[in-house]
Amino acid sequence: MNRKTTILKTLGLLLAAVILLSAVTGCAGGPAPAPSQESASGASDPAGTSSGSGASQGSAASMPDISSSGPEASQGSSGGAPELWAAGMNVRKTETVSREMRADSFDERLLAYLSKNASGNYMASPLSFRYALGLLLAGAAGDTKTELLDALGVSSEEEWIAHCLDFNGFAEYYAAGLERDLAEYREGVEQGWIAEDSPEPFRALRVANSVWKASRIPEDFKEAYTQSIEKNYAAEFRSFTAENAVEKINEWADFKTEHMIPKLLPDGYPTDELAVVLMNALYFKDSWGTSFPEYLTKQGDFHARGGKTTQKAFMSVTEYFSYYEDEETQLVILPMDGGVSMAFVLGDTENLPEKISKAETENVKVTIPKMDLETEFSSGEFVDFLKQSGVCLAFDEERADFSAMIDHPVYVSDILQKTRIKLDEEGVEAAAVTAIMVKDAAIAEPEDTKIFTADRPFSFRIYTTCNDTTSILFAGEIVE
Repeated sequence: MNRKTTILKTLGLLLAAVILLSAVTGCAGGPAPAPSQESASGASDPAGTSSGSGASQGSAASMPDISSSGPEASQGSSGGAPELWAAGMNVRKTETVSREMRADSFDERLLAYLSKNASGNYMASPLSFRYALGLLLAGAAGDTKTELLDALGVSSEEEWIAHCLDFNGFAEYYAAGLERDLAEYREGVEQGWIAEDSPEPFRALRVANSVWKASRIPEDFKEAYTQSIEKNYAAEFRSFTAENAVEKINEWADFKTEHMIPKLLPDGYPTDELAVVLMNALYFKDSWGTSFPEYLTKQGDFHARGGKTTQKAFMSVTEYFSYYEDEETQLVILPMDGGVSMAFVLGDTENLPEKISKAETENVKVTIPKMDLETEFSSGEFVDFLKQSGVCLAFDEERADFSAMIDHPVYVSDILQKTRIKLDEEGVEAAAVTAIMVKDAAIAEPEDTKIFTADRPFSFRIYTTCNDTTSILFAGEIVE
């Protein structure tokens, strides 16, 4: 724990992703519209006992109502014992954690596709999509599985799982680090070198996977399938009816994302022919290694794509960070507690892992805008990405083969993802201290200070590298 910043600044990021399999209806092709960007909406409490849950027959364990499972809703920044929703997942032991970035062809192709097709600000989660695809891949068979593996750029399902196992291991490492910080904090309070009114350290990194089956379908999931996804993804098993599918799926997403994604499916989403739903939720909350003083936050011009100028609230901090620049790219890497990093990139993002590897420690004045961004991919964007990558059979009503999952004819009819990122000073206990120093904002910067000002379109990546495997939790672009 960085004792310079024991007063936390909260970064809340999260996501829910879902793959929907239908037994009858077709899926639309064609180019994907740009993702929709919405202003963040307020979250409501879980619906509680109205959710219900029924495990599919033959699954290893049933899942209790979401109102009584998992950690207490909205732990907030008050601390408490760390808890992983997916603590039962198989893991690969964490040997090393670094702030470098390794190239991954799947992530790079997905982000390049989204950047090309998006028309405004957006954020996506390659990692959440990867987990959901893992649930799908485990159920595919024959040519459908071969086609998926080829399109995903791996030679075997084990290779795809290995990436997830590294991140599963990192999630355990991350939670263990918080346990150590909490023990250090409590010892410090007891011995008097940490003030009793100082807030407990708190951060969270949670992964949740679930597999849902329509109660009208008599066939059970295959035993080998349930064993595989329980072992590698700690998947929950649930059931739904056409009448309650939207309500139950939204309740799950709301609870697993600490109410940041309260509504994944819109009212009226067609469920009559829905057979199977594969879901992932990813929740992340952390504080900067070096906090942004609130007294330096002020309004400024953001020069949007197309020449339009808008007003944004810009945060600033001057500190030693990893920094790189060339003729096409300028980037800075801001570390967060626990081994996760956030890279901000101005200009070209091509060969980004290589450029990050060349970053050197410099004194940098970083100026970035606050963010509260919600993005919804619900118009076939991820379906179109997979089709352009060569996946055809999985979406074919007559030829899709998911017999490794269930002896019931199903095919992929839709893929949805909704994300939200909130990057600001809300809840920062350091606000009073920072506010006292407002008058010092005009202090001159040293002559050798690098300047990174994100007042024009920029990209960002939230990532970690564990055992030489880079997982991009969230990535996006701010262009307006």
